[in-house]
Amino acid sequence: MPRPEQRFRWTWGLESPPEALWPLVSNTDRFNRDCGYPPVTVVPSTSARRRLRAKAMGIAIEWEEHAFEWEEPLCFGVERIYSSGPVSRMVMRCELAPGPGGGTTLTYDMRLTPASLLGRLALPFLVGRRARATTERVFRRYDAFARHGLKISQLARSPDLAAGAASRLDAAQRLLVDEARQPPGLVEKLTAFVRTSDDFAAQRMRPYVLADAWRADRRETLKLFLHATRAGLLDFHWDILCPHCRGTKASSSSLGSLDPAVHCETCDLDFTANFDQSVELTFTPGASIRPVARLDYCVGGPQVTPHVVAQQHLDPGERRALVLALKPGRYRVRAADLAAPQIFRIEQGGSPSGEISLTPQSSPVGELALSPGAALILANAADQSRLAVVEHVEWSDQSTTAAEVTALQLFRDLFSREVLRPGGQFSVGSLTVVFTDLKNSTELYKAIGDAPAFGRVLTHFEILKAAVSAEGGAIVKTMGDAIMAVFPQPCAALRALVRAQRHLARPEEYPLPDGVNSAHAPHPLALKAGMHHGPCIAINQNERLDYFGTTVNIAARLCALGTGEDLVLSTTVRQDPGVASLLDEHGTLLETGSETARLKGFGSEEFEVWRLTAQPGITKHPFWRIE
Repeated sequence: MPRPEQRFRWTWGLESPPEALWPLVSNTDRFNRDCGYPPVTVVPSTSARRRLRAKAMGIAIEWEEHAFEWEEPLCFGVERIYSSGPVSRMVMRCELAPGPGGGTTLTYDMRLTPASLLGRLALPFLVGRRARATTERVFRRYDAFARHGLKISQLARSPDLAAGAASRLDAAQRLLVDEARQPPGLVEKLTAFVRTSDDFAAQRMRPYVLADAWRADRRETLKLFLHATRAGLLDFHWDILCPHCRGTKASSSSLGSLDPAVHCETCDLDFTANFDQSVELTFTPGASIRPVARLDYCVGGPQVTPHVVAQQHLDPGERRALVLALKPGRYRVRAADLAAPQIFRIEQGGSPSGEISLTPQSSPVGELALSPGAALILANAADQSRLAVVEHVEWSDQSTTAAEVTALQLFRDLFSREVLRPGGQFSVGSLTVVFTDLKNSTELYKAIGDAPAFGRVLTHFEILKAAVSAEGGAIVKTMGDAIMAVFPQPCAALRALVRAQRHLARPEEYPLPDGVNSAHAPHPLALKAGMHHGPCIAINQNERLDYFGTTVNIAARLCALGTGEDLVLSTTVRQDPGVASLLDEHGTLLETGSETARLKGFGSEEFEVWRLTAQPGITKHPFWRIE
């Protein structure tokens, strides 16, 4: 027999505004943990909805969970249908409204349908008294955190370290400072974080997020994390992220175990992972120092997908107006059966309201421009209910992507065995590919003999490696006296090649860079170089992470056009804003202009190329004043 629904509705006045409370209150994973609720596990299910299980007070509870609904920073809620336990149905909604005199009026509403007489009798005590007191205590602590500018709960207990962890931490800290030459202050911050952070933060450490929190240089922090992994302080994982919900859908401790073909159960989406957006490098404390329990207390909620600013269930034909506090930028609205997401912009001078019709299989028409604080009207034109998602288009720049990490010289030096599975390949997005070659190296071997000439070639490799590494690039491979290198951006590649050419052409004026220790005295050498920027594919080649594609082939052919006193650039590189700014800034550079050339392997196709040389009367070799 159906049991009557019981409703529990609580209202509290808090001092912090809704925008400050939202990151804390809507983090349902931490909230459930802070309240002392049990962790949950995902149960395999053929249903489109997620099925979860937990155990509370010795009672096994299982339920089917609808997708959360929310509007940032005003409200969120969820409905659950239980198949076991004392409750058959729960509907929860939390609302944050600006208080009449400032602060927030927070309303927490729960409607529960008992599954049995025992549940009916127990709910007033378990929920009406105990859960109410716990919820109020946690929310008031969150209010105190928000007043101090915190966005993450600090209620976790101190972590448990492994036996002997203190001595291992001290040894790792000394190794990082004394041998790896890492900044002592940054090392201290990292070791303190490993010692004291809660399991939520420690189970997925993101270098750029922590660098920003520590007000440290991002690249230096990433380098520290890589050295710390070799020192045993940290372990790393490659996480594959869904392009829609951006949740972690697969994780592995090695690239060789990653499969680019992935399915997201949450979005019911099959996708192919790529290095520049879908694969992120994250870290955890080393198991011998601090085992981290990977427990989930809630697998939904707004803070699981913080880029989603609103998520709404719409009935057939329903129109719903949302007033969202959105920052200027581009956003999109998506639903399961839309042919493509509907894009809109928030900008000054935009419309005070606008409507987006979610019509199945329809293509988007233009971009709607809305003013900050405008009303966004969502209209479900389908004959069935659907979940509409409003999200930021831009991905966070705090992700340490695989494309960036694998193009870093330090990573290749420390983890040379990190390769893809046999036959595997990943798109890495766009990289700047550089090829260099020594001019007249054959004549050099004939003139001075094999041993002295080989020594000079080795010195030249060290100089190139130092220049490439200093600009965040990596040497992929050497071929005779030639190299292939990659960089995230064209400007970094140009600065590295300028520096390398300068050192090689005038070694008497420019001593060996730091870290270059050669037994062979450097002699003047002319370096030919070509560079191109574009999409690449990562593959395994001779047990090494390598790249191939048209971008690589063009860069190699451009190098062959060099004279040793110039740099040969593709039009894509020349037109890059960073390169254009660098050339405008330094008057010592002169472009001889563009020319057309046919590249080997490309038939009769003509390419526009650019040469950079020195201005007449300044020096015989280019780029002396570029640092």
